[in-house]
Amino acid sequence: MGRALTSPERALVEALLGMFPEGASLQAELNDRRVETMRDGGMGSLRFIGQGSERFAREVVAAHSVDEDGTPVEISLNLDQNGELYELDIWKVDFSPLQRVPSPLQVKRA
Repeated sequence: MGRALTSPERALVEALLGMFPEGASLQAELNDRRVETMRDGGMGSLRFIGQGSERFAREVVAAHSVDEDGTPVEISLNLDQNGELYELDIWKVDFSPLQRVPSPLQVKRA
């Protein structure tokens, strides 16, 4: 069920995890985590598939970037109630599909 992160997705998640103190412990789990693409009109959001009845608990990193067409992109990394990765929420402010997953060098903490 689900799929592995693509290389660009993984690089983005690792960069976001590096932006908060507890993130290092979650990086080790990325090899085993599966994701599913969220139905967001192609903006690139992902839900991490877990073991139980996970639900959103808190945003741990907010960041921003710019897509290849110049449109601003807002990015949030969220944890569930167990402190596990819940979702990578990507919102392109004009609601158009994401052209490319932002590279870590393009992402700035909000």
